[in-house]
Amino acid sequence: MPSMLKLNDGSKSHGRRRRLRYIVLLPSLLTLGNLVCGFSAVHFGLRAMFAAGAGVESSVESVLNTEVVERLLPSFLSIGAMLIFLGMVLDTLDGLAARLTRHASQFGAQLDSLADVVSFGVAPAVLAVALMMREWRGEVVVTPLSVHALGRLMWVCAAVYCVCAAVRLARFNVEQNSPDQGHLSFRGLPSPGGAAVLASLILLYEHLATPGLRNGLLYALPVVALGTALLMTSRIRYQRLTQAYLVRRRPFEHLIVLMVVFIIFLAYKPQTLAAVCCLYALSGPADAVYRRLRAAPRSADGHTPVGSTDSKSLPRSG
Repeated sequence: MPSMLKLNDGSKSHGRRRRLRYIVLLPSLLTLGNLVCGFSAVHFGLRAMFAAGAGVESSVESVLNTEVVERLLPSFLSIGAMLIFLGMVLDTLDGLAARLTRHASQFGAQLDSLADVVSFGVAPAVLAVALMMREWRGEVVVTPLSVHALGRLMWVCAAVYCVCAAVRLARFNVEQNSPDQGHLSFRGLPSPGGAAVLASLILLYEHLATPGLRNGLLYALPVVALGTALLMTSRIRYQRLTQAYLVRRRPFEHLIVLMVVFIIFLAYKPQTLAAVCCLYALSGPADAVYRRLRAAPRSADGHTPVGSTDSKSLPRSG
């Protein structure tokens, strides 16, 4: 009888492999929705490269056949970038649904990371390559086999970003304590944060009208991708935005600041989105420098200043 019970619950018995019998549908469906968003973003990145190779001008090509929506998403690349943000929303909801239903599992954690590799690793890198391919229109081919050194360098930066996103997610899976752990902070820039930086800059590029700013952003994008990749694999501490600013109790002034940011966003959507995403990516290094400067008096005086926080007490989430 005990052996039969072990067999029924899916555990190993007499050399048999474990077999997954049941899953919780709602968190898994949200995770798969995130994966579909990532796949769709890659698709629209390829559509942008196809249009550039076919000599189709983006200014005359109909994208969504809706004038109102096309003002917000004027190109295939902007659609792909917005799908990455939609994937982030679904990625947040699947974890929330798993915790609320108390059905977090190792299956959900692994599926979530696999979806994140596509949505926040592969898709942003493909969109960045597609943007450079579209703008240079054959003058510089972004590929490891390109005769142009610049094209090879741009491809390397995108590939490094994709690899670091996968490493970041694998490290997180290994280091987290439990699949339903609520994280107040992370070690290293989260992969959705890195994807948000690239996607927001692509959206900003599509709405810029000044040639000088467009060219500067185009050449800065590979450098930003490389820097974001290094931040994802670093040990720099980042706060979880939903836990730090939306769920926990905060000073009243924070509500005013968030409302002001929201109002500015209504008037300057791409600019505000890019600024918020880039500031979040830079918040980790800035906080690390601040903590190091604050710890300098402690090391000089041989005692801990009043109100300081020992770095060993900080949570270590992957």
